[in-house]
Amino acid sequence: MLGAVPCWPTLLAGLLGVGLPTAAFAQLEHPLVGAIRWDAWHGELEAPGLAVERALAPLQYRSRLPWFTEFREDGTPSIRCDRPGVIEAEIQYALEAGIDYWAFVTYPEESALSIPLRQYLGGEWEAAPRFCSIFEWSRFGGPDHYQPVVERLLGYFADPRYVRVLGDRPLLYLLCHGDEHVTAQWGSVDGLRVAVDALRAGAAERGLGDPYIVVTWFHASEAEAMRQSLGADALSAYAVPGGTPEGAPFEQSQAQARTYWEQMAAVGPMIPIVSWGWDQRPRVDNPPPWVPNPTPHHYETFTPDQCAEALEAALDWVAKHSDACPANAVLCYAWNEHDEGGWLCPTLGSDGQPDDSRVRAVGEMLARRRAGL
Repeated sequence: MLGAVPCWPTLLAGLLGVGLPTAAFAQLEHPLVGAIRWDAWHGELEAPGLAVERALAPLQYRSRLPWFTEFREDGTPSIRCDRPGVIEAEIQYALEAGIDYWAFVTYPEESALSIPLRQYLGGEWEAAPRFCSIFEWSRFGGPDHYQPVVERLLGYFADPRYVRVLGDRPLLYLLCHGDEHVTAQWGSVDGLRVAVDALRAGAAERGLGDPYIVVTWFHASEAEAMRQSLGADALSAYAVPGGTPEGAPFEQSQAQARTYWEQMAAVGPMIPIVSWGWDQRPRVDNPPPWVPNPTPHHYETFTPDQCAEALEAALDWVAKHSDACPANAVLCYAWNEHDEGGWLCPTLGSDGQPDDSRVRAVGEMLARRRAGL
């Protein structure tokens, strides 16, 4: 239930016997914990919303439904993130979990996929996670269309809530796909360097700091080649896919995550990716338009304690490999990839109330850790 545990700053302040104002977020020395937001939970407003509703409609997948799901008269789920109070409640849940920032997968401003980002930016929150952008490189639009995108990102960088690392550097994840997405627009990955350079130049002109650009891809050597071509700063990944058709154990997922970290650290600066699951079976049964052939390979559903364990392992990695992790941050998959299998956001419990057990497990672990207990 919302409010079952105090938000982590309050809990941490109680453990230390001191107050912790909102401004203190920027002063904490612990690794920044970010969670990816993929906000397709908008029902009939656009095709992605209808696709994820279909994917989670079968009874065997309803335990993954976001906590704000309602049901139509025919019994099908209606998942609308734009309902009153949803973004306010999710902010509170994120604070309870100890999340420092949300990394919004960034779509056109008018898209329904941008509703939570618009709501977040339009609110005046007493306390909230900070934010940054995960921007797909195909969305720069090519040599004749990238300047409006650059201006949009610069506007985000100017927001005092935007995440900054290494002092004053705005954090930007550049979500990469196959090279064909770039060659279709730019001719090569090298061609996209024009947009990246324009973003850096604009940030410098406006005194916004030098963007810390993280190439987000699944293969370390390929990501490092992209990083070099783009003049980017670090490597990460979006998720930890894998498993078996029958469902591989949690330990196998963690071994795969550690392999990613080791491979990235061997070739360049990096931000570790943390997995809270991977299971595309809802998409196998009802493929969405953007994933026509999803794999049945998956990991067994993580328990709340395993979610906390996965994050703590990444924090330990950062502490032991500070030279490879100069940004002192981690990225978690995910806040709300419910149909793809990775989530922290509460789900709709069998009693019709939010199941926030993952939030509580992660929040309690981070509070203890940040208090030095």
